[in-house]
Amino acid sequence: MASGSNRRFSGFTCYAALCNHRASNIEEVSYQILLGKDKYFVSTDGGGERQQWFALIREDAGGVDEPPSEGNSEPKLTRLLKEFNNAAPGDKNGDVWDSFAHELLRATPEEQIKRRDLYDGSPLVTEKWNRGHVCICGDSAHPMMPNLGQGGCQATEDGYRLAEELSSCTSTTDVSLSLDTYFKKRIARTTIIQTAAQLGSDLLVDFDKMMTIPLVGPFFLFMTQLSMPFILRFLYTPEF
Repeated sequence: MASGSNRRFSGFTCYAALCNHRASNIEEVSYQILLGKDKYFVSTDGGGERQQWFALIREDAGGVDEPPSEGNSEPKLTRLLKEFNNAAPGDKNGDVWDSFAHELLRATPEEQIKRRDLYDGSPLVTEKWNRGHVCICGDSAHPMMPNLGQGGCQATEDGYRLAEELSSCTSTTDVSLSLDTYFKKRIARTTIIQTAAQLGSDLLVDFDKMMTIPLVGPFFLFMTQLSMPFILRFLYTPEF
Protein backbone atom coordinates (compact mmCIF):
# COMPACT_ATOMS: atom_id res chain seq x y z
CA MET A 1 0.00 0.00 0.00
CA ALA A 2 1.18 3.49 -0.76
CA SER A 3 2.81 5.64 1.90
CA GLY A 4 2.75 9.40 2.31
CA SER A 5 6.10 9.74 0.55
CA ASN A 6 4.50 10.81 -2.72
CA ARG A 7 2.75 13.83 -1.17
CA ARG A 8 3.94 17.25 -2.29
CA PHE A 9 3.21 20.77 -1.14
CA SER A 10 1.20 22.35 -3.93
CA GLY A 11 2.74 25.79 -3.41
CA PHE A 12 -0.57 27.24 -2.20
CA THR A 13 -2.06 28.26 1.11
CA CYS A 14 -5.85 28.18 1.13
CA TYR A 15 -8.34 30.25 3.11
CA ALA A 16 -11.90 28.96 2.91
CA ALA A 17 -15.35 29.43 4.40
CA LEU A 18 -19.07 28.85 3.90
CA CYS A 19 -20.89 32.09 4.66
CA ASN A 20 -24.57 32.86 5.15
CA HIS A 21 -24.96 35.31 2.33
CA ARG A 22 -27.03 35.67 -0.82
CA ALA A 23 -24.53 36.68 -3.50
CA SER A 24 -25.41 39.83 -5.43
CA ASN A 25 -24.96 38.01 -8.76
CA ILE A 26 -26.48 34.66 -7.78
CA GLU A 27 -29.22 34.88 -10.43
CA GLU A 28 -26.61 35.07 -13.21
CA VAL A 29 -23.54 33.31 -11.80
CA SER A 30 -23.35 30.22 -9.58
CA TYR A 31 -19.61 29.56 -9.94
CA GLN A 32 -16.97 32.23 -10.35
CA ILE A 33 -13.18 32.47 -10.44
CA LEU A 34 -11.24 35.71 -10.03
CA LEU A 35 -7.66 35.49 -11.27
CA GLY A 36 -4.58 37.49 -10.35
CA LYS A 37 -0.83 37.13 -10.07
CA ASP A 38 0.09 34.29 -7.67
CA LYS A 39 -3.45 33.94 -6.29
CA TYR A 40 -7.06 33.32 -7.21
CA PHE A 41 -10.47 33.54 -5.55
CA VAL A 42 -13.23 31.02 -6.19
CA SER A 43 -16.88 31.16 -5.14
CA THR A 44 -19.78 28.79 -5.64
CA ASP A 45 -23.42 28.66 -4.66
CA GLY A 46 -23.68 26.74 -1.39
CA GLY A 47 -27.48 26.46 -1.47
CA GLY A 48 -29.92 27.94 1.02
CA GLU A 49 -28.64 31.48 0.41
CA ARG A 50 -25.14 30.47 1.39
CA GLN A 51 -21.94 31.02 -0.56
CA GLN A 52 -18.83 28.88 -0.39
CA TRP A 53 -15.54 30.55 -1.25
CA PHE A 54 -11.87 29.76 -1.12
CA ALA A 55 -8.84 31.95 -1.73
CA LEU A 56 -5.59 30.37 -2.85
CA ILE A 57 -2.35 32.28 -2.41
CA ARG A 58 0.98 31.04 -3.70
CA GLU A 59 3.46 31.09 -0.79
CA ASP A 60 5.67 28.81 1.29
CA ALA A 61 4.18 26.22 3.60
CA GLY A 62 4.09 26.70 7.34
CA GLY A 63 2.79 30.24 7.52
CA VAL A 64 0.42 31.22 10.32
CA ASP A 65 -1.80 34.20 10.99
CA GLU A 66 -1.21 36.32 14.04
CA PRO A 67 -3.75 35.77 16.83
CA PRO A 68 -6.57 38.30 17.27
CA SER A 69 -5.49 41.30 19.31
CA GLU A 70 -6.88 44.60 20.49
CA GLY A 71 -5.34 46.31 17.48
CA ASN A 72 -6.44 43.65 14.97
CA SER A 73 -9.35 41.51 16.06
CA GLU A 74 -9.74 39.89 12.62
CA PRO A 75 -6.23 39.04 11.32
CA LYS A 76 -7.37 36.55 8.64
CA LEU A 77 -9.99 38.90 7.26
CA THR A 78 -7.59 41.85 7.41
CA ARG A 79 -5.03 39.96 5.35
CA LEU A 80 -7.54 38.74 2.79
CA LEU A 81 -9.02 42.20 2.25
CA LYS A 82 -5.50 43.40 1.44
CA GLU A 83 -4.65 40.40 -0.74
CA PHE A 84 -7.81 40.96 -2.79
CA ASN A 85 -7.85 44.75 -2.60
CA ASN A 86 -10.61 46.21 -4.77
CA ALA A 87 -9.36 49.80 -4.81
CA ALA A 88 -6.32 51.46 -6.39
CA PRO A 89 -3.44 50.84 -6.14
CA GLY A 90 -4.62 47.25 -5.61
CA ASP A 91 -2.64 44.45 -3.97
CA LYS A 92 1.15 44.25 -3.71
CA ASN A 93 1.28 43.05 -7.33
CA GLY A 94 -0.76 46.00 -8.56
CA ASP A 95 -3.88 43.94 -9.26
CA VAL A 96 -7.20 45.61 -8.45
CA TRP A 97 -9.71 42.89 -7.66
CA ASP A 98 -13.40 42.66 -8.44
CA SER A 99 -15.48 43.89 -5.50
CA PHE A 100 -17.28 40.53 -5.38
CA ALA A 101 -14.38 39.06 -3.39
CA HIS A 102 -14.79 41.79 -0.75
CA GLU A 103 -18.55 41.21 -0.72
CA LEU A 104 -18.07 37.60 0.37
CA LEU A 105 -15.16 38.29 2.69
CA ARG A 106 -17.04 40.96 4.61
CA ALA A 107 -20.03 38.61 4.92
CA THR A 108 -17.87 35.99 6.66
CA PRO A 109 -17.14 36.01 10.41
CA GLU A 110 -13.45 35.69 11.26
CA GLU A 111 -13.95 32.48 13.23
CA GLN A 112 -15.45 30.73 10.20
CA ILE A 113 -12.39 31.33 8.00
CA LYS A 114 -10.12 28.29 7.94
CA ARG A 115 -6.54 28.28 6.71
CA ARG A 116 -4.48 25.31 5.55
CA ASP A 117 -1.52 24.55 3.33
CA LEU A 118 -2.60 22.42 0.38
CA TYR A 119 -0.89 19.14 -0.41
CA ASP A 120 -1.62 16.83 -3.29
CA GLY A 121 0.38 14.00 -4.80
CA SER A 122 1.26 12.03 -7.88
CA PRO A 123 -1.32 9.43 -8.94
CA LEU A 124 -0.55 6.04 -7.38
CA VAL A 125 -0.43 4.22 -10.69
CA THR A 126 2.47 1.98 -9.73
CA GLU A 127 1.38 1.44 -6.11
CA LYS A 128 -1.77 -0.40 -5.15
CA TRP A 129 -4.36 1.11 -2.82
CA ASN A 130 -4.72 -2.20 -1.03
CA ARG A 131 -2.72 -4.71 0.95
CA GLY A 132 -4.39 -7.84 2.20
CA HIS A 133 -7.73 -6.92 3.75
CA VAL A 134 -6.89 -3.23 4.07
CA CYS A 135 -7.33 -0.47 1.49
CA ILE A 136 -7.38 3.31 1.20
CA CYS A 137 -9.84 5.59 -0.56
CA GLY A 138 -10.69 9.26 -0.96
CA ASP A 139 -7.94 11.77 -0.23
CA SER A 140 -5.71 9.01 1.11
CA ALA A 141 -5.66 7.43 -2.35
CA HIS A 142 -5.83 10.49 -4.59
CA PRO A 143 -5.30 13.86 -2.85
CA MET A 144 -6.09 16.65 -5.29
CA MET A 145 -6.39 20.41 -5.52
CA PRO A 146 -9.90 21.77 -4.81
CA ASN A 147 -10.44 23.83 -7.97
CA LEU A 148 -12.45 21.11 -9.77
CA GLY A 149 -14.60 20.35 -6.74
CA GLN A 150 -13.84 16.64 -7.14
CA GLY A 151 -12.24 15.58 -3.85
CA GLY A 152 -15.48 14.58 -2.16
CA CYS A 153 -17.02 13.41 -5.43
CA GLN A 154 -14.26 10.89 -6.06
CA ALA A 155 -14.37 9.71 -2.46
CA THR A 156 -18.08 9.01 -2.91
CA GLU A 157 -17.41 7.07 -6.11
CA ASP A 158 -14.68 5.12 -4.28
CA GLY A 159 -17.13 4.19 -1.53
CA TYR A 160 -19.76 2.99 -3.97
CA ARG A 161 -17.30 0.90 -5.97
CA LEU A 162 -15.79 -0.52 -2.78
CA ALA A 163 -19.22 -1.57 -1.52
CA GLU A 164 -20.06 -3.13 -4.89
CA GLU A 165 -16.90 -5.21 -4.98
CA LEU A 166 -17.15 -6.34 -1.36
CA SER A 167 -20.79 -7.32 -1.80
CA SER A 168 -19.69 -10.13 -4.09
CA CYS A 169 -17.50 -11.74 -1.42
CA THR A 170 -18.76 -15.05 -0.05
CA SER A 171 -15.87 -15.57 2.38
CA THR A 172 -12.95 -13.62 3.85
CA THR A 173 -10.64 -15.22 1.30
CA ASP A 174 -12.37 -13.20 -1.42
CA VAL A 175 -11.66 -9.81 0.17
CA SER A 176 -8.14 -9.30 -1.14
CA LEU A 177 -9.20 -10.01 -4.74
CA SER A 178 -12.21 -7.67 -4.41
CA LEU A 179 -10.02 -4.86 -3.11
CA ASP A 180 -7.60 -5.41 -5.97
CA THR A 181 -10.48 -5.16 -8.45
CA TYR A 182 -11.69 -1.98 -6.74
CA PHE A 183 -8.27 -0.41 -7.26
CA LYS A 184 -8.05 -1.45 -10.92
CA LYS A 185 -11.51 -0.06 -11.72
CA ARG A 186 -10.88 3.29 -10.02
CA ILE A 187 -7.25 4.15 -10.81
CA ALA A 188 -7.71 5.36 -14.41
CA ARG A 189 -10.54 7.82 -13.68
CA THR A 190 -9.01 9.21 -10.48
CA THR A 191 -5.61 9.61 -12.16
CA ILE A 192 -7.12 11.75 -14.93
CA ILE A 193 -9.06 13.93 -12.50
CA GLN A 194 -6.19 14.23 -10.04
CA THR A 195 -3.82 15.33 -12.81
CA ALA A 196 -6.36 17.77 -14.24
CA ALA A 197 -6.90 19.37 -10.82
CA GLN A 198 -3.16 19.86 -10.32
CA LEU A 199 -2.63 21.19 -13.85
CA GLY A 200 -5.67 23.45 -13.65
CA SER A 201 -4.53 25.05 -10.41
CA ASP A 202 -1.06 25.79 -11.79
CA LEU A 203 -2.45 27.20 -15.02
CA LEU A 204 -4.95 29.48 -13.29
CA VAL A 205 -2.32 31.66 -11.64
CA ASP A 206 -0.18 31.76 -14.79
CA PHE A 207 -3.07 32.31 -17.20
CA ASP A 208 -2.17 35.96 -17.80
CA LYS A 209 1.41 35.03 -18.69
CA MET A 210 0.28 32.35 -21.12
CA MET A 211 -2.07 34.74 -22.89
CA THR A 212 0.84 37.07 -23.73
CA ILE A 213 2.60 34.35 -25.77
CA PRO A 214 1.82 34.85 -29.50
CA LEU A 215 -0.26 32.03 -31.00
CA VAL A 216 0.15 29.82 -27.91
CA GLY A 217 -2.12 31.95 -25.72
CA PRO A 218 -5.05 32.24 -28.15
CA PHE A 219 -4.71 28.56 -29.11
CA PHE A 220 -4.80 27.52 -25.45
CA LEU A 221 -7.89 29.64 -24.83
CA PHE A 222 -9.63 28.24 -27.93
CA MET A 223 -8.87 24.64 -26.96
CA THR A 224 -10.03 25.27 -23.39
CA GLN A 225 -13.36 26.62 -24.61
CA LEU A 226 -13.76 23.82 -27.15
CA SER A 227 -12.98 21.03 -24.71
CA MET A 228 -14.84 22.36 -21.67
CA PRO A 229 -18.21 20.68 -22.40
CA PHE A 230 -16.47 17.31 -22.71
CA ILE A 231 -14.37 17.89 -19.59
CA LEU A 232 -17.41 18.86 -17.53
CA ARG A 233 -19.36 15.87 -18.80
CA PHE A 234 -16.50 13.59 -17.77
CA LEU A 235 -16.08 15.21 -14.34
CA TYR A 236 -19.70 15.35 -13.35
CA THR A 237 -20.93 12.06 -14.75
CA PRO A 238 -20.40 9.60 -11.88
CA GLU A 239 -18.66 6.37 -12.73
CA PHE A 240 -19.56 3.78 -10.15
